[in-house]
Amino acid sequence: MKLMILGLKAGAFCLLLAVLFGFAGALHPAFDSLSLLRLPLAVLCLLVLVFPMGVRLRLMLAAAVLLGAGTTVPMLVGTADADDLRIYSKNMWFGNRELDALAADIRDSGADVVTLQEVSPTNRPMLADLRDIYPHQHLCSFSGWNGIAVLSREPIVQTKCSHRRAVAAAQINMGQGPVWVASVHLSWPFPYGNARSAEVASDVLETLESPVVMAGDFNIFPWAQSVQSMQHAAALRVAQPVRPTFDLRGVPLLLDHVHAPGGGTAQYRGLLGSDHLGVLADVSLTR
Repeated sequence: MKLMILGLKAGAFCLLLAVLFGFAGALHPAFDSLSLLRLPLAVLCLLVLVFPMGVRLRLMLAAAVLLGAGTTVPMLVGTADADDLRIYSKNMWFGNRELDALAADIRDSGADVVTLQEVSPTNRPMLADLRDIYPHQHLCSFSGWNGIAVLSREPIVQTKCSHRRAVAAAQINMGQGPVWVASVHLSWPFPYGNARSAEVASDVLETLESPVVMAGDFNIFPWAQSVQSMQHAAALRVAQPVRPTFDLRGVPLLLDHVHAPGGGTAQYRGLLGSDHLGVLADVSLTR
């Protein structure tokens, strides 16, 4: 019995460490990968609370539950009244063969601006097909299959491309004034290059005049340090609710999101030949 209690306490302590290290992405990108488990770890901490243990350990577990759930759950359930800009974001998938269906969905969405990732020679003809309603287009071709684009109904007055794949940014002359829109495509988390590509993206975002909207495939959850650093660079909030947009062998991942100064309300579109759902968000340009 004593051994079982010791094992329970050791397991609880490991859970606490896992939750805390998930907030240490600024120290090492491996901890940012751990942040993907923040909510499940908080649930495990809650379950462990039903077992007998010391008051101090129980208080620490309760704090871990509040910390883990408090920084994730609000993004999953919240909404915000916003109608300054409607943006459609989609990782097209470089081999997409359902371009007519995707183009039709974009047309039906009523979006003012479209951000696209994985623009390739295979799917690039769709951009030309949409020129009748999105005549102003900016494409950064980082590789043969990994282009990033911004499409707009209104004139684009300035453009930027990050020096490696991360961001394609366009300043658009909207009715309420100029707005920078950044289409984002980051690398996968550690051991891949998500942290580095987020740094590259942040360097670009810091140079943009407010207001800024960013949207795309971040390849990591919105509460991760890499995304939070990008939010901080442009003073942004995520449009809610955040939902899974990519299925990794049965595991739903929240990879695609939209961020704006005042946040916004997000809804989700079908796969339409891609491996990612699309995101359609109405956002606020004021904090």
